[in-house]
Amino acid sequence: MAITAEWAINQLYSSYGKFGVSKDLITRLFNDGIEQQGFTPIITYNLLRMSLGKEFKQHEYFSLEDVMAITGESREELLQRIEQCRQELIEAGENPDDYFKPVEPQKAAVYYFPNGLH
Repeated sequence: MAITAEWAINQLYSSYGKFGVSKDLITRLFNDGIEQQGFTPIITYNLLRMSLGKEFKQHEYFSLEDVMAITGESREELLQRIEQCRQELIEAGENPDDYFKPVEPQKAAVYYFPNGLH
């Protein structure tokens, strides 16, 4: 997924501005991730979501693609690691569904406008 800096900053601000995080701070952190750390915009966005979510105790959900972008793992490697982690959680008496939630893709809705849009 290609994202713009403006979109990412606005998304982060809409989620974390209520905690007093300024748009200026988010912008500086985002730009630092790109310019100083050499991360891609999507990696920077996801790392900021992860960090801010942890700081403000907010649940952030990450797709396989999000994690693949951050870790550099292939889909198969990541799925294998998830299964290993799920097994370790079961063995430790924890519920792996608290950490990993399988989601079925939704079918797309298709709308036809035979008379165009007015």
